[in-house]
Amino acid sequence: MDYFYSGQIRRYLTQFMRAMSNFSYKDGQGTLHQIPVMYGDPSRQTSSILKKNTENTMPSAPFIACYIKSLEYDQSRLQDPTYVSKVHIRERSYDPNTGEYGYNQGVGYTVERIMPSPYKLTLSADIWATNTDQKLQILEQLAYLFNPSLEIQTTDNYIDWTSLTVLQLKSTTWSSRQIPQGTEQNIDIGNLVFETPIWITPPAKVKKLGIITKIISNIFSDDPDTIATNYGELDAVYANLGNVSARNVVTPGDYDLLVLNNIGTLLVNQDSTGVNYTSPPNSRHNWYALLNQYPGEFRAGISYVTLTTPSGFDIVAYISIDEIDDTKIQLTFDPDTIPSNTTITAYIMSPPESGLTGRIPISRGTIDAIINPETFEPDSKTSDTRYLILEGINQTPLFGNPGFQGPVAWRNQDESDFQATANDIIQWDGEKWNVIFDSTNTNQVYYITNIYTGVQYIWENKSWSKSYDGVYPPEQWSLVL
Repeated sequence: MDYFYSGQIRRYLTQFMRAMSNFSYKDGQGTLHQIPVMYGDPSRQTSSILKKNTENTMPSAPFIACYIKSLEYDQSRLQDPTYVSKVHIRERSYDPNTGEYGYNQGVGYTVERIMPSPYKLTLSADIWATNTDQKLQILEQLAYLFNPSLEIQTTDNYIDWTSLTVLQLKSTTWSSRQIPQGTEQNIDIGNLVFETPIWITPPAKVKKLGIITKIISNIFSDDPDTIATNYGELDAVYANLGNVSARNVVTPGDYDLLVLNNIGTLLVNQDSTGVNYTSPPNSRHNWYALLNQYPGEFRAGISYVTLTTPSGFDIVAYISIDEIDDTKIQLTFDPDTIPSNTTITAYIMSPPESGLTGRIPISRGTIDAIINPETFEPDSKTSDTRYLILEGINQTPLFGNPGFQGPVAWRNQDESDFQATANDIIQWDGEKWNVIFDSTNTNQVYYITNIYTGVQYIWENKSWSKSYDGVYPPEQWSLVL
């Protein structure tokens, strides 16, 4: 191994001295003085300078001297020495012209952290005091901090798994002097001994993604570890671009995309039938692993996926990777790319303030809510209120029985009962309920948006579903970085 030194033990000593710093004592006149902290084992040259090159200089007090008492290998914390942890990170984009970091993602790196070696570091703090009152003041401020330990941090690098440790007070020595004292009046020195478990780690391996970042092409590949493109078509694309900035378009060849409730998940086909899917939670199928295989720069909220629906619409959704589960992406759909709603025209009683009589047409492609009529009761009946119902209302054979009277909530103004089938769209016209979308006799494709949630639904194959939910094979979705 080549020479390396990062001052790891020095950082533990520095943090220990900081923990001993910023304490004060009060003299006989009530004035506060800060207690200095110094390294207790300085070099001979430094000590000579502090003493002004004479042995007649008395050391000033009070002060706290910190030093390392011992360093021992801690075999009780030994773990697999061959273990290597891999962390995939992306730094923020950097503008060399302005010298500032941007808000987008920049270069990607893979950091391989090698298992560190465990050690037990023993540290000592000598408290120099000129009288007992000074010592009592210092110890009282220090003693309450260690109950039983104090946490210290050597670095603020979030991928440094050795940055946190604890400082434990192991023993105390009240005084260095003996009682009774002799004729010499030595400075009273108290001693505190601390112990902290530490790690000494070798350098990490940092690998930068040095791949092409200026390709425009749909990429189809059976092997996700390879990138295939037609360079003849690529040259033609560049010829037509002129000075237009290039973007990278990726169509992963091995993954299907499951879109459900505005969440995107990578799927791997498990058999030849194309029916059984799974979304393993391991790193082989997370989004970072996919992004690292392709050129380009992922930018949360700016990069997007394009979904081609079975009816031929290209829907755009801006993406960001879930902070908790990196096998999922959050999708924010561009409303301008979602298919237009199918307009449904129905008639309502003209309101009195309009000055009109009879019924007037109302056309819109939205509903007010999706409800279960067996549990939902409309608070008030307002003209042109439209509901998509999940269950039937007053269905046969009960509706055909003599003397049957349905729920009060779904009666018309004249107290007559109303009948509808599950998946119908119903409307209150001011006097009665009407079926304005008959699910039993409609084979045409309909797009309807629920204005309560803002979600669009499609009527297809005799059922309602979200217009963009489903499984998209590789040829029906692409990733634009």
